[in-house]
Amino acid sequence: MSDAHCDVAVLGGGPAGAGVALALRARTRLSVTLVERTSHGAPRIGETLPPDARRPLMGLGVWERFLRDGHLRSRGTASCWGSATVGHHDTLMAPFGSAWHLDRARFDASLCAQVAERGGTVRTGTALVGCEALGAEGFELRLSHPVEGPTTLGARFVVDATGWRAAFATSRGGRRRVADRCFALYGDFLLREGAAFSTQALVEARPEGWWYSALLPGRRVVVGLMGDGESLRGVRGPDAWLGLLARTTATRERLEACDFSGAPPRAVPAAVACLDRVHAEHWLAVGDAACTLDSLSSQGITQALGSALLAAEALEQHLRGRPGALEAYAARVRLGFAEHLRTRDHYYREERRWPDAPFWRNRRQSLAVRALAA
Repeated sequence: MSDAHCDVAVLGGGPAGAGVALALRARTRLSVTLVERTSHGAPRIGETLPPDARRPLMGLGVWERFLRDGHLRSRGTASCWGSATVGHHDTLMAPFGSAWHLDRARFDASLCAQVAERGGTVRTGTALVGCEALGAEGFELRLSHPVEGPTTLGARFVVDATGWRAAFATSRGGRRRVADRCFALYGDFLLREGAAFSTQALVEARPEGWWYSALLPGRRVVVGLMGDGESLRGVRGPDAWLGLLARTTATRERLEACDFSGAPPRAVPAAVACLDRVHAEHWLAVGDAACTLDSLSSQGITQALGSALLAAEALEQHLRGRPGALEAYAARVRLGFAEHLRTRDHYYREERRWPDAPFWRNRRQSLAVRALAA
């Protein structure tokens, strides 16, 4: 017998998982348990949240708390894409206001705290170590906590919000279909006291891929290089990474007011992919577990929050007995991913300065192959 029971177990306490839990608690009387393997204490790579993220944040009822949490406002983005000239995409007159540079640890912790405030159960520092299907009764999840030890949780339904690994969905037979396989190398800089730094995020295309830099709370500046296995072969330690950074123009100039932390760059997978199936009778995947978008779009968190609202609506209808609710959700995920690929193709075609460089050649070939398949 399970140690505890709930109607819905949400695996993953990021924006997608917390979003589903928040939406379910707001619109239903379902019991919800959110299981997050971390304690939100470790620093996270910051992300830029575009102005239109206000819509799902308002839909989840967390917009006012988000404003009080003190994330850094941004005037938008600047880019060197298709030419060496810096273009500016200012959000000053945008209908939804400014963009934001997130303190991700604070953002995720705040969402999980609000789940608990709405009557959900939140178990942080807890890892899923196994599960058993119980037929019509759902699943029994085997959990582990460093202090509490092993426990079990019975759930009528499971929401996989474990990020790009899609740990639960893949354990139930789901497979990731990869449209493009990239990874990013992120390093940290610290802005010197008294120095100024633009609140615009910057994207700069280079032969090896494209660079991203943004100011985060605490005067930290995150700098990432997006490439693939061919374009970044041998680029692992700080020296090789800094050598490529020194060849940039706009990125290097804005970092003159900063000092490198000295820590080796962190490799982060950044594949563009979608699960071949995002649901079964007693589970569904949401956010990055369902599909991962190209980081160039800066839509990862917005997509996660929006899909959380869709998933909660579909799950509520499914548990009320509406036929086809989960398949309708899956169809919207697939449609959204297809639209993202079309938009992404458009932007990668705009950069034509290095047609024979591995990164850009690989992108061009992947676009051509996908066009033939379509």
